[in-house]
Amino acid sequence: MKMLSLRMLLVLSLLVGLGSAGAVAANAVKAAPPADVRVEQWTGQAFTFLALPAEKQSAGYEIFAAEQAARGLEGDRSLRIPYAEYVGKQVVVTEIVSFAAGNRQKEYMVYMTVKETGEKLVGRTMRGQLEGLVLSADLKNARQQFLGKTVYPKYRELTGLYIPGRNRTPASVSTPIGGPVVVLDVYAGNKSQEPIWLIVDVNGEKAILPIAYSWTNMPIQSWTEAPPWQNALFMENPRISLGGSDTLWQKIQAGNVEEGMTKEQVQLSWGNPSRREKHDSVWIYGTKQLQFRSGVLDSIATISESQPKS
Repeated sequence: MKMLSLRMLLVLSLLVGLGSAGAVAANAVKAAPPADVRVEQWTGQAFTFLALPAEKQSAGYEIFAAEQAARGLEGDRSLRIPYAEYVGKQVVVTEIVSFAAGNRQKEYMVYMTVKETGEKLVGRTMRGQLEGLVLSADLKNARQQFLGKTVYPKYRELTGLYIPGRNRTPASVSTPIGGPVVVLDVYAGNKSQEPIWLIVDVNGEKAILPIAYSWTNMPIQSWTEAPPWQNALFMENPRISLGGSDTLWQKIQAGNVEEGMTKEQVQLSWGNPSRREKHDSVWIYGTKQLQFRSGVLDSIATISESQPKS
């Protein structure tokens, strides 16, 4: 469908857009979707409303009932659909319409129908993402892949799971990088960038390991060939698959890097670099420049903050 200006699109939505959009058959969501679904391919796909962080719940989702969409999308935030009435519900996308945003980036109007009630909703993407939703198939696939499995988080600590009547404020749960944890359950989380929570057992304590299962509903600029959950965990013991002595892993846990480390070991210790240069052979972390040769850290240099980029 051709790109439309936002104002013209809002007028059309009041006249005809939603009337025709509701005719998509429910059977369209039964087929297994591709792993990564671009916005243009959302029609017929089912999404689930995420929980929202506590500070955002009163504002509701930035999605509007069809009859209020024109005013809502033009800035009336009071018309957002309320959090308590929609959290956990599923919608089926019935139509996608692209338009030219002010930043010259293509954005999309997303027309949806609530599976439980048939209510018609409208949302607008920002940077190609519609906040507050997760692809329902991602939840199902994450449960199938991870539930009951031992995984190995790439974090030094995880957020503890709130347990009513037992703890008021979730405490941090320490875990060694690449240490084993068991997945006890899989929930819809509360952040669109990491919309799925793996509930894991860390030495008898329950904690949250947030992941994105696929690149669906993520800004296209962030997509890579590897699934995004690999940013959060290993499926195999990295002390075996990546190798390295106990001393090396102690250094990774302490946040140290040294010559001879692989790129993945450096990334575990220091996280993602602020930028990469020279075909990924140079990584920059603040004032530190790491030079790799054949994927192995060859040298570490200190650079000036005012030094021009390569």
